[in-house]
Amino acid sequence: MNMNCEDLMNMKQIRQGMKLVAGERGINRNIRWIYFADCVQCLNNEVDLSELIHGEELVIVTNESLTGNDDTIIDMIKVMFDKNIAGFVINEGQISDKVIDYCNEIELPLYELSIDLHLIDLSQIVCKALVEEESNTNSRERILSSVLYSDNVNAEEILEQANYLGINLSGKHRIIVMNIQDSERQPNKRRAADEGHMMEIRENIKKSVETEFRSYGVRNLMVLSQANAVLILLPAELFSRDLLVTILTNIMKRGSEKYHIAIKAGVGASYEYIEDFKKSYQEARNVMAVSKIASKEEKVYFYEDLGIYSLIAQISNGKFLDDYVESRIGKLIKADQMQEGELCETLEAYLNHNCNANATAEALFIHRNTMRYRMDKIKKILDDELSDMSVFLELKLAFAIKCYRDNRGE
Repeated sequence: MNMNCEDLMNMKQIRQGMKLVAGERGINRNIRWIYFADCVQCLNNEVDLSELIHGEELVIVTNESLTGNDDTIIDMIKVMFDKNIAGFVINEGQISDKVIDYCNEIELPLYELSIDLHLIDLSQIVCKALVEEESNTNSRERILSSVLYSDNVNAEEILEQANYLGINLSGKHRIIVMNIQDSERQPNKRRAADEGHMMEIRENIKKSVETEFRSYGVRNLMVLSQANAVLILLPAELFSRDLLVTILTNIMKRGSEKYHIAIKAGVGASYEYIEDFKKSYQEARNVMAVSKIASKEEKVYFYEDLGIYSLIAQISNGKFLDDYVESRIGKLIKADQMQEGELCETLEAYLNHNCNANATAEALFIHRNTMRYRMDKIKKILDDELSDMSVFLELKLAFAIKCYRDNRGE
């Protein structure tokens, strides 16, 4: 969980010496560090103010030569807001209505600093809290990593560590894998830059996850970023399916719009025991594998919706699956490859339409005579009676496995 502007006002020492006067709607903006900006007055015109800001700083200005000019301070806020600062702090008696109105307009938290709260004390309080939060974040990530990747999980030890961090792991939990769709491979000379950019994307999506769930009352959420994914351990009973879809969709929509990437989420089943959380993780991963063959309109996939793919995904022996496909429809696949035919497509559609030739012909936009010709050829190649229920099921399974294996994204 990242420290944000709301946390700032929940600190007793800060609350007694600082007052939020504008930008309340931006109270969830994250704070990464403090930046004392009085020195900008000394910079020459060649220095770009935006280069001094890296994002998520709580900016403090006490110099009256800056705060005394509304246009100067508003221009300063504009530049820093574009670089995603967390909030702005000005001494009491130095904030005009014009500055307040502007900060309300852009929803940037603006604080009035009392003379009773010395800057050295403010700095120590905030920096100590930030360091403690960073330490707690690292601890939460270590715990989640242990739960998901350790061969022998000590449940009692995990519970004790989680309780110390204010995390309740009792009750059912589930794992969510948010997969960031990687773009095509870049040339080697750009790979390092691309990996750095992906790391930035992961961390920002991770922050977005923490912020979004926090607005629903979940603090100290366990989130881990890894490779091209963000992993979430979520209390299952707090969210209905519809609400969870809404939350995840909002997070992914913001991430997609900001970074121009595709994001999907796989949701594992819920389990009560810590030892089973790893199972939910594997299920969420399997969901992401199957999502490659699902509707492109969908963004959130649940393990319980996989149907037959939930069984296929649990078979790790790829050769076993490929051999099954070969034994059932291998001859048909080879015939299509040799003649650039459409026999596999025709048979799969025929099975999906419950062996109704007319309905299949309509779905494929072909003449009934063409359909009849193809089916005769299919029966001759396979030497099977398609009306036999066992043959029907075997062929359906073979096509499902083929689809899964063709789209597994290895």
